[in-house]
Amino acid sequence: MGDAVEVRNGYKYYGSKSKPKIILNYLNMNVERGSIYGLLGASGCGKTTLLSCIVGQRQFNSGDVRVLGMKPGLPGSGVPGSRIGYMPQEIALVEEMTVKEIIYYFGRIYGMKDDKIRDKFKILRDLLQLPQANQLVKKCSGGQARRVSFACAMIHDPELLILDEPTVGLDPMLREKIWEFLVETTKNSKMAVIITTHYIEEAKQANKIGLMRKGVLLAEDTPDNIMLRFEVNSIEDAFLILSQKQGDNDVIEAGMVPLPSQQQHASNAICNGIEVIDSSTITQASEKSLGEKHSSQIVDEENDNSKKFLFTTKGRIKALMTKNFVQLFRQPSGIIFMLLFPIIQLSCFYVAVGKTPTNLKLGIVNEEVPNWHTCYEENLKTVMPGNDTCNFRMLSCRYITGLDGADHLNKIFHSSLEEAHREAKKANTLGYIYFPHNFSSSMQVFMEDGRYADDYAIENAEVTVHLDNTDRQVSFYIERKLYDLYSSFVKDIASDCNYPPKVASIPVHMHEPIYGTQDMEFQRYVAPGVVMTMVFFLATLLTASVFIEERLDGVWDRTLVAGVSAIQMLWAHLLSQFIIMVVQSIEVIVYIGVVFDTYNRGDTATLIFLLTLTSFCGMLFGLLISVYCKSHTEANFVATGAFYPMIILCGLLWPLEGMPKALQSVVLYFPFTLPSISARNILEKGWDITNINVYGGFLVMAAWIIIFFTLCMVGLKRKT
Repeated sequence: MGDAVEVRNGYKYYGSKSKPKIILNYLNMNVERGSIYGLLGASGCGKTTLLSCIVGQRQFNSGDVRVLGMKPGLPGSGVPGSRIGYMPQEIALVEEMTVKEIIYYFGRIYGMKDDKIRDKFKILRDLLQLPQANQLVKKCSGGQARRVSFACAMIHDPELLILDEPTVGLDPMLREKIWEFLVETTKNSKMAVIITTHYIEEAKQANKIGLMRKGVLLAEDTPDNIMLRFEVNSIEDAFLILSQKQGDNDVIEAGMVPLPSQQQHASNAICNGIEVIDSSTITQASEKSLGEKHSSQIVDEENDNSKKFLFTTKGRIKALMTKNFVQLFRQPSGIIFMLLFPIIQLSCFYVAVGKTPTNLKLGIVNEEVPNWHTCYEENLKTVMPGNDTCNFRMLSCRYITGLDGADHLNKIFHSSLEEAHREAKKANTLGYIYFPHNFSSSMQVFMEDGRYADDYAIENAEVTVHLDNTDRQVSFYIERKLYDLYSSFVKDIASDCNYPPKVASIPVHMHEPIYGTQDMEFQRYVAPGVVMTMVFFLATLLTASVFIEERLDGVWDRTLVAGVSAIQMLWAHLLSQFIIMVVQSIEVIVYIGVVFDTYNRGDTATLIFLLTLTSFCGMLFGLLISVYCKSHTEANFVATGAFYPMIILCGLLWPLEGMPKALQSVVLYFPFTLPSISARNILEKGWDITNINVYGGFLVMAAWIIIFFTLCMVGLKRKT
C-alpha cells in the first residue's frame, strides 16, 4: 500500500550547535497507509516535536521526512493542508465560537462545501457525543472541548490523521468508542492514523506502535511482536525494559536502534496484516509523484474554489474573517474597547483640557486706598474731567472692579506686601498684584506726557504683578488676562478724558488672526494630535492582543497545519480590522463634531481617510509587536515604551520649533507628527489633499504602513 509517513535519521535540537538540547536523536519511523500507529512515550520525550515536523510546522536539523509520498511544504503536497487532519495536544479552538461554528470554520478552511460539512457534522456529533451545536466552546468542559477538537480534525476525511493525546480527560467508554471508530475507518479506507497517548495499554489496538524515550525510537513493531520479543504480557512492561536498556544516554549514533534480535525482526515479513519494516531500512520516496491520488474532497476543493481572492480562496477568506468578527463581537470587552473607549477618551479630553481655569486665587495689595471696601462705593468717581485736563483719583479701584468680570479670579485683599508675599510663598494664592500709593497721579503724568514722562512716573503707573511660575500654564493665563484688562483700562481712561492716542500710553493689542479665532484655545491646537495618537494606539493594542491570544491558544498553529498560510491569516485580519477602523474613524469625527461642536473647515471624507490610515498603521504596528513578542506582558511593555516617546516628540506637548534642529528633522517623520499637522490644516484652514501641508501627512503615514507591513512579512516568514 505504500507508506503514509517515512522518517529517516530525524535529528532535531534547540539552542546552539555547541551546546544543543537534543529533542529527536536520529529517529527512524514508518507509518503504513490504512493503519494505526501508536506513538508511546513519557511527556517531554519529543513526541509533539516529531509530529510538528511531520505536519510541516517545524523542520529537522538533519534527516528526512516524507508524508503521503512527498516532503511537507512542497507545492502540491497537501501538507500542511487538507490531506492531513491534526489534533494538537492543547484544545486549540476559538473559545468565542459555538461548537457548530468552530467545526464549520475548519471545514471551510479545508475547502469543504457547507452541505458536506453539515452531513459530516451529523455523523461526528453522534459518534463523539458532541455538546449542543449552539454551545460556546468556552462553556464546554475539558472532555467536551477535546471531543470537539477531535471532530475538527476529522471533519474533512483526511488521508493522514494525527492525534496528539486525543483521549486525555475522556471517560473509558468514550475512549473505547473512539478507538473502535479509528480501527473501523482504517480497515475500510487508506487513511493512516498516528496517535500519541499516555494510556499505553489502549495502544494494543494499534497496528503498529513505536516506543519512544529521550528522542529515540526504541522499538517499532506490532504490539504482539513487541510483547513476544521481550517475553512480557503488556506493552508497558516492554517499554520499561527498553528504557532500562537505554539508560541515561542522551546521544546515540545515527541509525542505531537498541532493539534485541534486530536481525530476526528485520526478517519478519507480515504480522497481523501489516508489513513490518525495520527502522534501519526505509524505502526511498519519489518527489516527482504524489503517490496515490488525493481524495475526491480535495479535487472538489481545487475545482470549486478556483477563483482566488487575496492569495487564497473566497471560502477560506470568508471563514477567517467570520472567525475574526465572532472573536471580537462575542467579547463584551472587545466591543467596549472598539467603540466605547474612543468616546470615553475623547470626552475626557474635551471636558478636561483647554477650558478656562476657575477659582484662581490672586492677592491684591493696594496702598492707594486705606480700605478695599472703598473701591465698591456707589458714588466713587475715578476720573473727573476739567476744562483742559482730568483729575485722576483711586484709579486702582477702577482696575480692581474691572477684575470682577473675570469670574475665574478669586481676589484676596492683603494689607501689606509682606503679607501678600508670605501667602504666595505658602501657595495659598497664585501670586499678587501691587498698586503704589501714587498710582493715580503717576498714571496722569504718564497719560499727559507720554514718552516724555519721567521714569518714576512710568514705573508707578504700571500694575506690578508677582506670580508663581512653577505652574507656567496657569501663570501665563493670568498674565494674559491682567494684560488685556490693563490695555482696556488705559484706553477707557484716555477716552473719558479725550486724550489723543499716544504710542507710549496705549499698550499694543493683538490683531485678528488670519486663521481661527483670536481666542483659539490650547484644546483646538492639540485636539488633532490627541485623536491621531488615540486611534493609532487603540488599533495597536487591539491587534497585538488578538494575534498573541491566537498563538497562545494554539489556534494560529492549528490553522497553519490546515493549509492556511500566515500571509492569508494576515490578510483576513487586515480586511476585518480595516472595516472596524473605518467605523471607528467615522464615529470619532461625528462624535467630536456633534457633541463638542468641533467645526471642520475642510473635507470630512479626507479627514476620515487620514484617521483610517492612522488606525491601519497602528494595526500593523500591533501586528509587528505580536510577531516578535511571545506574551501579552512583553507586548504591553513594547507598546507602552513606544507610546510615550511618540507622544512627547510629535509636537503634541510642545511645538516642534522648540526642539533642537537635528531632533526636528527626525521626529517630523514619526507616524503621526506630520499627519497631526495635516489634520490641523484640514480642520482649521480648510486645505484639501492637494496642498503639500496636507498630503505630506498622507505620504508619511503610507510610508510607515509599508515599513510595518514589510517587517511583519519578514517576521512571519522567519517564524513559519
